[in-house]
Amino acid sequence: MKFRHDFSLVQATENYRLYSCDDINARIDFVEKNIIRVAIYRHRDEMLPTFCINPYGEPNSPARNRLDTDGFHFAEVSVDKTEHGEYIELESGIGIDVDFHNFLLSFYQEDEVLFEDRRPLAYNLENEFGRGYYHYISREEDEKIFGLGDKTGFMDKSGKNFKIETTDCMGYDAETSDPLYKHIPFYICENSVGNYGIFYDTSATCYMDFGKEINNYYPAFKSFKTDDNCIVYYAFFGTKLEILRSFARICGKQAFPPKWSFDYCASTMAYTDADNADEQMHGFLEKVKDMGLSCSGFYLSSGYTSIDGKRCVFNWNTDKFPDPKQFVKDFKDNNIHIIPNIKPAFLESHPMYKEIEKQGLFVKNPDGTPFVTQFWDGLGSYIDFTNPKGCEFWKKQVTEKLLDYGIDATWNDNNEFDIRDWDALANGFGFGKIKARNIRPNLTYLMVKSSYEAQRAKYPDKRPFLSTRSGNIAVRRLAQTWSGDNMTSWHDLYYGHYVGLTLSMSGMFFYGHDLGGFSGDMPSSELLLRWIQHGIFEPRFTIHSWNKDGTATMPWSYPEIENAVCDIFSQRKQLLPYLYSSAYNCVSYDEPMNAPLFLYYEDEDIEEDCESFLVGRDVLATCVLDEGIENITAYLPEGDDWYLGSKYYEGGQNVSLHIPPTSKMPYFVRSGCVFPTDEGEYGFNSEQKLVFTVYPLKSGFFQSSFFDDDGESFEYKKGNCVRLFFSVVCEEDKVTVFYKNIAKQKLVPDIRLVDGDDRKLIVQSRE
Repeated sequence: MKFRHDFSLVQATENYRLYSCDDINARIDFVEKNIIRVAIYRHRDEMLPTFCINPYGEPNSPARNRLDTDGFHFAEVSVDKTEHGEYIELESGIGIDVDFHNFLLSFYQEDEVLFEDRRPLAYNLENEFGRGYYHYISREEDEKIFGLGDKTGFMDKSGKNFKIETTDCMGYDAETSDPLYKHIPFYICENSVGNYGIFYDTSATCYMDFGKEINNYYPAFKSFKTDDNCIVYYAFFGTKLEILRSFARICGKQAFPPKWSFDYCASTMAYTDADNADEQMHGFLEKVKDMGLSCSGFYLSSGYTSIDGKRCVFNWNTDKFPDPKQFVKDFKDNNIHIIPNIKPAFLESHPMYKEIEKQGLFVKNPDGTPFVTQFWDGLGSYIDFTNPKGCEFWKKQVTEKLLDYGIDATWNDNNEFDIRDWDALANGFGFGKIKARNIRPNLTYLMVKSSYEAQRAKYPDKRPFLSTRSGNIAVRRLAQTWSGDNMTSWHDLYYGHYVGLTLSMSGMFFYGHDLGGFSGDMPSSELLLRWIQHGIFEPRFTIHSWNKDGTATMPWSYPEIENAVCDIFSQRKQLLPYLYSSAYNCVSYDEPMNAPLFLYYEDEDIEEDCESFLVGRDVLATCVLDEGIENITAYLPEGDDWYLGSKYYEGGQNVSLHIPPTSKMPYFVRSGCVFPTDEGEYGFNSEQKLVFTVYPLKSGFFQSSFFDDDGESFEYKKGNCVRLFFSVVCEEDKVTVFYKNIAKQKLVPDIRLVDGDDRKLIVQSRE
């Protein structure tokens, strides 16, 4: 009966409890001591599989049943019967009250309600709320919400509603546009009792409402709606950092990019769109040499594939590039990796279209013909990556048309799979035909997975480098990402800062922006410099543009600022040892590369929306995001002390900074760390000079660590790397550093004490 559903316990083990009412199942799995999974589904409905959950961390794993429990570290629970159901207590101390009437869950932290299902009904059990699956939970007036992927606006998403879907949104407004490119229905909520996180494991389009909707008949609520045929969600408990790390852990480790990808990687649409593309590209090569810029990659935009002005993936336009293999070799000989753009749709005019259609590799209509939709320069069809033959075809093309030319990286672009038609069908992972619109982010993942597997097969000893614009959380196991086709404006720089940190709060730790802005006018010299100053602190450091006047945004776009650009670029190279070591920590310990201050500090004076952010764990950067501003204030969170150059600051205070657009960036280093930098001379293909600077405490003891390796292989997993551990004792008259390398690659560290500290430095090896 509608609004009246009485459940009963039908099965119980140490690891889960299953409840049932008529044809509806409700299941709770005890994933870890601070994670549970809840599933609401009907007996007769078959769930689509998931690629998002992967506690083993295998990068290219197959589809997984959404109720699978492999890899979980099950927590012990205690269960007591209650008048209306039962009460479950997790090992972490979180209590769960289960009301058998309408299956309503209430979550308690220290005897207070952390959150609970909305009464009298939280789920759409008999279409009481219309079609689709719904979940309504409690909302506090002043709660704060972070996450959901590449969402626009400020950090806190409370009071707003969002569509969780992927779309090609070139020139989006970084303050208001929705949706963007990612499908990540995960968020962290902070309220008066504590924190919790929720991840809805679905690939279907879904909707989040964090308080925009109100209804007189119900207490304040948040809601989730999906076009899926079930609801499966994970609930996480702990601090915001613990929740983020737990989410990242069960979704699988972030792929560890090669070291070269952290250097400047250039790009522009203008060069490959030009008729003399090869000449333009070689001109770029000569210019970075002339300026003495360190550059390790070039994202090759899709103009290299054009036929009659239309972009045809895997086609080399030999009018633009007469000898593609020689072109790749010329860049490779200068240690610049070509990262070619590839797209998952083939235009009807593509020379290979009929062949692919004959093999049955496209997403199809019900009658078996290729499903055709709008794509870039006309109508085309998407490869069906749920068909194993489609994956094999893709890998063959990546290998023969790119990797065999000496290329070792891929840029997986325009992969939102913009299929909204209810009749478009995919092969379905071997489970039978399924609606393609319900698995769009899975198609993206499988595309990226196919590229990854081709790269692994061609270069088995190298860590693959892939970039993807779209995807669900599963793509973090394979690739890095960026914020997509942003606009050239101060507005976009300002809000793009928060889009990036929101990506980080959603588990996408390796990200960046198209510095300078992708779409619109050529940025002013001031705007370009501010973008570059911001970009040196992010994992992806790339200037990319498609300026409407056909120009290319480049480091030398304004001759009068070339010296300033070189200075800021040199700072990036100086930071590379620290960034790369932080990337290892990110991959190993699920620590974000960039983070808002509030993720690590419980300081009420921290502003959630500020120009400051953490880079790794030991750097606090504050960037200028507004035109005509040079003076800015940075707040140093209480709990740590900080150094700005040689000057020592206690935490819990504001510090004024003067940052002209033409200057190197000042940044704070946390007291109590050993900070690695490259102090070698800056230039094109310059050598590294590794220096470790001790930023000591006033007194006391701390530990610090450093990672390095060959930068490209998997040998670090066998211990063929550097893993330095520092133990530092800080006393009134001396600072003693003990170090030990626990890995096989030898390194005698050059250790110095920060300038301005006149204590005696004593260095001792414990090897």
